[in-house]
Amino acid sequence: MTRMNNFAYGAPFSNRACEVCIGVNFTSTLRVEELEARAREALDKLRFLCPIIACTVEDVVSPRWVYTPSADREAWLKLAFVVEERGPSLNPSEFVQSIALKRLPYTDGNETTIFLRAYLLTTSKESDDGRKEYGLYFHGSHSIIDAGPALHALNLMCEWISGEGMDVRIEPSEEWKNLPVDPITATGGPSKEWETAGMRLLQEFAEQNARTTPCHTLAPPTREVNLSLPPLRHTITASESETAAIIAEAKKLGVSVSALFHAAFCLAQIKMNPIPEGAEVDFPSSSITVSLERYMKPPVDPRTHLITSMTTIPSRFSMAQVLMERNEKARLIMTAKLLQECFDRYLVDPCLPLVFAAVGTTVVADLDGTESTGQQSLLEPFTIWRAAFENLGVVENKVRTQHGKITAENICLGLRLRKLM
Repeated sequence: MTRMNNFAYGAPFSNRACEVCIGVNFTSTLRVEELEARAREALDKLRFLCPIIACTVEDVVSPRWVYTPSADREAWLKLAFVVEERGPSLNPSEFVQSIALKRLPYTDGNETTIFLRAYLLTTSKESDDGRKEYGLYFHGSHSIIDAGPALHALNLMCEWISGEGMDVRIEPSEEWKNLPVDPITATGGPSKEWETAGMRLLQEFAEQNARTTPCHTLAPPTREVNLSLPPLRHTITASESETAAIIAEAKKLGVSVSALFHAAFCLAQIKMNPIPEGAEVDFPSSSITVSLERYMKPPVDPRTHLITSMTTIPSRFSMAQVLMERNEKARLIMTAKLLQECFDRYLVDPCLPLVFAAVGTTVVADLDGTESTGQQSLLEPFTIWRAAFENLGVVENKVRTQHGKITAENICLGLRLRKLM
């Protein structure tokens, strides 16, 4: 049996343009050989519960994903599960950099082709208490995974590896029944208000993106970009006390931590690429990505609903008043409050979860000039040099820190535009 789905969950760039590498790093006293066997079995269980990971693409133009039960499950597992020895210690950023040089899909040269692979990273050095560092990563198309669903899937695998996960009896002939439903069904079905409030919302999105005032961006490089090299990664970590202070200050101001950091990120862009005197610009981010998980309704279980599940809210507003303020802290507070108004306005709109699905069949020009089906034209104009800010939220709500003999330490994430890098 073959099942085809034209998923309109909507990675923020059209037609499988993005690839994601995301994983959890952990320590364990389990022997390497035992952990490898358990991880491989866990991926087999994940395929049964989330068969989208075994889907392929119908052709190079259509964004339609095709699921066909595998004639050789072992061949799929051999291609989809890879163990890499990383030396005495784990360097997650180095691994994510190496993945950025790979290109989907993976193929075995015969008939097996995959758009998602799981990597188990092992290390050789053992601590005094018998623990070793490990990493469990996915590399896949953004049309299949984004951060939230991927973290739920990684948590499921960690539970199965530890022996604490839900009981799963694999029945290959029944696997197709677990394919994810569409975003409208997942979020409770069509809204009664769509024909009125939904149309107004779409019109508002379109009007915001029709603004003639440009969104400020980073300056493009003046030299040719060498795309054969791995991307640079820079990590800044806030201490526990710093984090607590930031959260407390955000609450005092009446803004979310996400709004505060997003405001800081965009003001940093303006500082790095100063605005010419007298020029008028909009906030440096034309839209904000929002997870659909908060809108999902039973019987959909977010833990096993592995498919990119997001929408966006527009964040176009003039920076004129903000930039008149010379004090940097005052600028930050003003910008964060303007952003919070966007969050407060759109997140309660019952039609928001349906926006991407509504425009999922819009024909737009793809990055290479061909026509494809996607969301890009209505929701935001694509800018190659646009910097993006994303907040994964409270990661511990999706990935437990302790699973039996497995202790999750941190996560690492990388996103690459496949047609630009």
